[in-house]
Amino acid sequence: METNDHLISKIKKSPRIPTLVADQIIDHIVNGSLKPGDKLPSEQKMTRLFGISRISLREAMKLLEAKGYIVSHEHKGKYITLPEESARSPIEGVIAVDPRKIWDLLDVRRFLDSEAAACASRRATRNDLAALKRICDRTVELGINTVIYNLKEGGKLYTDFFDLIAECTRNSIFIDLRKSIHTIIAGVLPYSRKKLALIGGSSRAIVQDLFAIYQAIENRDPHAAREATINHINYIKKSLKTAIEKSTM
Repeated sequence: METNDHLISKIKKSPRIPTLVADQIIDHIVNGSLKPGDKLPSEQKMTRLFGISRISLREAMKLLEAKGYIVSHEHKGKYITLPEESARSPIEGVIAVDPRKIWDLLDVRRFLDSEAAACASRRATRNDLAALKRICDRTVELGINTVIYNLKEGGKLYTDFFDLIAECTRNSIFIDLRKSIHTIIAGVLPYSRKKLALIGGSSRAIVQDLFAIYQAIENRDPHAAREATINHINYIKKSLKTAIEKSTM
């Protein structure tokens, strides 16, 4: 069934247009006005009904698709679906509606990942270090200037790197905490990747950060490992803010 036009309301001018569009559609899904299997109107029709540009609409659609609220069928259009409950958390839902919550996630990562890296520098085994090195080397093989924008493998390498650092701590609490936010991090990667693509050299900078963290762990230097991780998270936060400002100008 195709979505009724009356469900779509015009969006007021705002720097958060894609988020407001996604928010409106999610609200209709939550209250039952839109159901799995319902077809969204064409891109041309939605831009007219929302009163927005195609660029803003496409960004909103990518956000919804990344979060599991819509699915695209080639040549047939976009259809409402529901995220798999087993793969979602309440925090993911919040970020899906308001990407600004990503700053809260980065604050958590700044503390968790930096302390895990410091601990890993004391406890990582030779096998652990070899596994971390393999991840770093693979990012170079895939292309240091583009790997982070490759969600299928680059994104996985990124999350695997920090998951492995948590495992290196041999601390069950660190490991469980990292597992609890793994899906959230993976869920925001499509949004982050698209924004970071607006920042020249971001892929290379992130890969260099991973090497710096690995090197500090290999050198058994807790202070350097902690600082390298904090510097990395700070770079991500600063770059995302810059990219978001660029995309809303």
